[in-house]
Amino acid sequence: MKQIAIIGSPNCGKTTLFNRLTGARQRTGNWPGVTVERKEGRLSLADQAATLIDLPGVYSLSERESAIDAQVARDYLATNNTDLLIFIVDATRIERQLMLLPQLQQQGQAMVIVVNMLDSARRDDIHIDLTLLEKKTGTPVVGICAASGEGLDKLKAVLGRELTSPANSYQLQSDIPALAAAVSKQGSGQTITDRIDHWLLHPWLAFPVFLLVMYLLFSISVNLGAVFIDFFDIWLGSWIVDGSRWLLQDLGSPDWLTALLADGVGGGLQLISTFIPVIGCLYLCMSILEDSGYLSRATFVIDALMSRIGLPGQAFIPLIVGFGCNVPSVMASRSLDRPSARLTTIFIAPFMSCGARLSVYVFVGTAMFPEQAGKAIFLLYLLGIVVAVFSAWLLRVSLFRDESSGHISEMPAYHMPLLRNILTQTWQRLYAFMFRAGKRILAVVMLLSIISSVGTDGSWGNQDTENSVLAYTGKTLTPMFVPMGIGEDNWPATVGLFTGLFAKEVVVGTLDTLYSPVVAPSEGDKNTPPDFSGDFMQALQSISDNFSDLVAPSNSMGDLSDSQQAADNQGVRQSSYTAMMSFFPSAWAAFCYLVFILLYAPCVATIGVMQKESSSQWLQFSIAWSLLLSYWLASNLWQMSQVLENPIGSLAWLVGSSVVLAGSYWGICYRVKRHYKDDIPMVNL
Repeated sequence: MKQIAIIGSPNCGKTTLFNRLTGARQRTGNWPGVTVERKEGRLSLADQAATLIDLPGVYSLSERESAIDAQVARDYLATNNTDLLIFIVDATRIERQLMLLPQLQQQGQAMVIVVNMLDSARRDDIHIDLTLLEKKTGTPVVGICAASGEGLDKLKAVLGRELTSPANSYQLQSDIPALAAAVSKQGSGQTITDRIDHWLLHPWLAFPVFLLVMYLLFSISVNLGAVFIDFFDIWLGSWIVDGSRWLLQDLGSPDWLTALLADGVGGGLQLISTFIPVIGCLYLCMSILEDSGYLSRATFVIDALMSRIGLPGQAFIPLIVGFGCNVPSVMASRSLDRPSARLTTIFIAPFMSCGARLSVYVFVGTAMFPEQAGKAIFLLYLLGIVVAVFSAWLLRVSLFRDESSGHISEMPAYHMPLLRNILTQTWQRLYAFMFRAGKRILAVVMLLSIISSVGTDGSWGNQDTENSVLAYTGKTLTPMFVPMGIGEDNWPATVGLFTGLFAKEVVVGTLDTLYSPVVAPSEGDKNTPPDFSGDFMQALQSISDNFSDLVAPSNSMGDLSDSQQAADNQGVRQSSYTAMMSFFPSAWAAFCYLVFILLYAPCVATIGVMQKESSSQWLQFSIAWSLLLSYWLASNLWQMSQVLENPIGSLAWLVGSSVVLAGSYWGICYRVKRHYKDDIPMVNL
């Protein structure tokens, strides 16, 4: 089957054209060896079928261009496996985008130039003489509007003809600047896009507008997505987890198989499903911003500020998304072109305090420092930002050689987002999360389910009890956390750190259960079938209830000084607060514990996508740094409070731990430099 490749500058309509030509006959993956997304689909022409490849958007194929996208496109074209090349340009930016044409013609491949967005050109009083352009370039030219479908039938006819008998002359008949003869502009020359940019990119208004758009992006994604989280959690928890456990036990399944399938596979699917609403809403909003033309302007506005820590402006969007959920934050890093920028963003994204951590902050804060809980929570959010900025700066000065922060970002014309296009983009990105990262999430959840179910005596079904292997491990490791304020007998807090790897909100359930255990059900009650219909109705009701809270919001944290009200809001027992106060030596110790929760390690979902979007080596580096830094910071905060009581020991700990942290960081950096030295500019070894 013959291959046709689409190439062009970013924001020229490649994706819209690809979706129009292939419809649902698409598949996505990654290009070999890199995390740049690869899309291909089936294209049906009059008398033959072809495979359509969507190449990354590029401005140049020059060897000096080090961006991954340009390397992928350059390497693909160098293989000469393409039977026909579609070079698509934006009609409103045609003169600049045609600068890529000579580099493409040097490949010696049959080509068709597609002038897209003719409707936008007509709106801006821009006329393009397609016949003259074809004569000047020596290449067939077709004008289309991919959004509306205008000109697609003619394009397919030309593609079919060129596959059979290419008519390209493979060389320019005049210099690129002479092509201006094919483009004429009428009127005042100021387009609608220019008038909008006069305000959106105004020196005094650009940054406030940017913050407003980012706030809306974050709020809509998180709040609207959260409306449906309980639905998936309740419904799949009943039908897949509880239902499969009941069925397996009824069939006489051994306990180990029940734990593996019900709690492992079922629990993993339940966990993955709870991320779908927020991630789906995020990708929907991102696709709207991208399709409208504002996203490229947003990166321009914030670029100067982000460059101070070695990141381009595009990196701000993944980081701000991290306050809702770290999973889409990491996945959004693939939009960055420089490898160092991608890795840095993946590295610091988990330090953004996601919404799941908020429930832990509220639970512990209500018990230990209710009057100051609100201020403490704000301080934790701020601390995460400070740690992220510091870590990015540290990577820049110690690991990545200073690279030019210059970034070509063309401002596309504004236009109404195309519903079909944004829905397709959203689904493709959501599919990538569910079926790529989901496999890794499922594997880790299964592993943690096993060690939380199996007991030290070999029995099964010991979840949330002190008899499980997980609890035994927590008791064994608790002395390691005494330097940061966890009491020697406070093993539930240690177990909470392990279960927090499932999802940070799981820490609340773990602490509530272990601090205030409930009586286990009798043997006759263990195999009671779930109320499938009742649970499903409850799941549906949660959508209505959550939407009502969204329309008429209330203080989600409530009055944290009222422990009973706070307990009711979180669905926990007030007795857990009393028990927690007896286990932690002080309120400051509990705050140090929350600092560790903030930084110590992301959840398994985030770990899965970090490995997918970078590499196992980088994931290990990131996790190691997170553990070292979180332990150092939490323990030093506690030790500073003990200086008056134990000056020698505390000061020795402050100095010694700092030396160990610095030595460990530089040791890890040395290994990372050796691993990436051939792929990414690194600071000298």
